[in-house]
Parts: sequence; C-alpha cells; structure tokens
Amino acid sequence: MNAKIICIIIVLSGIGFGLWYWLGAHADVHGKSAYAYTEAILEFGPRTVESDGLKNSQQYIAEQLSKHGWSTMVQQKQRDTPEGKRTFTNLIARYQPGELSSLDDLLKLPTKGILCAHLDSKRIPGIPDFLGADDAASACALIIELATTLGTENPELAKQLEIVFFDGEEAFGENITPEDGLYGSRFYSHTLYQRKPKPQFGILLDMVGHKDLKIAVPSDSPPELYESLMRAATKHGHEKRFGMADQPIIDDHVYMNKAGVPTIDIIGADFAHSHWWHQEGDNIDIVSAKSLTISYHVVLTMLREQLAK
Repeated sequence: MNAKIICIIIVLSGIGFGLWYWLGAHADVHGKSAYAYTEAILEFGPRTVESDGLKNSQQYIAEQLSKHGWSTMVQQKQRDTPEGKRTFTNLIARYQPGELSSLDDLLKLPTKGILCAHLDSKRIPGIPDFLGADDAASACALIIELATTLGTENPELAKQLEIVFFDGEEAFGENITPEDGLYGSRFYSHTLYQRKPKPQFGILLDMVGHKDLKIAVPSDSPPELYESLMRAATKHGHEKRFGMADQPIIDDHVYMNKAGVPTIDIIGADFAHSHWWHQEGDNIDIVSAKSLTISYHVVLTMLREQLAK
C-alpha cells in the first residue's frame, strides 16, 4: 500500500470520526436539555401536596415556559383525603400573549389537544427524601422541552395545545383507589365537560426517561392514538421500545377519558415490578438523556400529527 493510499485512508477515517463525533454530540440535544430540567426539578426536593418542593417546582416550570411564550395559571381545589383536607394545585399552560387570569379565560380558548403529566412525588413512609425522578419529574421536564420546540417551530400548533402538570396523582395510601389518588386530574377533567368544542385528544406522559426505556400503554388505549404513537415510534426507529400492556392502568388519563377526551397514557412498561418504583432508587441515576431524546422525538412527531388534523 503506497503512501498516497494510506494518506487517503487516514483522511477518510478522520472525516468519519469527525462526523460520528458531531452526530453524537448533537443527537441528544433535546434529551440533554430535558435531563437538565429534570435535575433542576429534583433540586427542589420532594414534591408532595402543599410542600415547598412542589410550589418551587411549579414556579420553576412556569418561569421556563414563559421564556418561550407560554402563559400559566394555577387551578386549586381542596379535597378530602385519608389524612384530612388538602389543597391540590394543578399548573396549566397555554401558548398565547398576555396572562391566563381565570378558569373562565381558559375555557374560552380553542383547545385541540392536551399534553400532561403529574408533577407530585409520593410520600413514602421510611423514605422522607423520595424524589420520583422518573415518576414523574422526567415527564414534566420533557414537556418543557416539547413546549419550547412547538412554541419556536410550530406556534400555530402550539396555540391549539393545553399543557397540564397535575398535582395529587399519587395516593396517600400504598396504591391508587377510587377514593385516594388522581386528585388533580379528577377536578381538572371536570372542566372538560364544559369545553365547546371538546378537545380531540390527550397525551399523558409518565416514566418516560428511564435509561432502559420501554413503554407499554394501557390495553384500553384509544386505538387511533395508539396507532399514531406506533407510527411515530417506527418513523424514528424505536418501535421495539413501544407496545401495549395486557391490561388497563390506573393513571391520570382515566378521568380525561371519562370526560370524553380520548387520552393515551405513554408510561413505562411493567413499572410495578421494577426494583426502583416507589423506592429510593427512583433518582437521577435511572434517568438518561438518550431515553429522553427518544421520548421527545416520538411524542413531538405524534403531537404534530394530531394537532395538524
């Protein structure tokens, strides 16, 4: 092999390595941003109902969204719980100039779709500092990144989207029951009965940042939304990570579906049998920028498809 051929090989190898490095450095830009938002939310500590951690997280999210054209308002309601009356606070965002000052203002805005996640973390006996990194700080962080992209690249679509960060998804007891849990989504869903026209779809995110990302939506998911999800996953080459569970799942989408807004729950697979769910292990170490990038592209593609209809 002469020197000229060796030189060409070295140059091509250098170009190839440079391209690989560039792609690697940029491929996770949205995931890295969502990961940073996740870290910031966790810095506020546990986000249980009425806690400073929850209030500070809501304020942080509102500040991040406002930088990109989103206005926010809080929706509060006192509810009976197994531990007495508690005031639950949802954070709602819309892409529009000015401020959302009341629920009446919100109800007047045309809404085609809803993107949501629960922000609260579970209070667990024996684990006073439980953070709920993937359940569900990572989902809320991902929504900030999705909202930023839509507001920047697709403002007309963004105007048709309502974003909700639910409080009180977690039960005070061990598991969610008809009387305990889903507090925030239940009273938010009551507003959906008043919407004219009613939103056409909802997307709920929960546990979408795990480093071993596997998604299994509930078995009773709206077929059209499941098909949209799988089209998006296939488009980005991640269809093997997405599928359907063999049974329904109790989560914040339940009351939205009851209110007549078809809603899909994009949720981590088989979470109840994991070693970290509702354990100390649900911390930043199980979240990855790569997984958040995957979830970002799949959900963004799905949102664009549904909002453009």
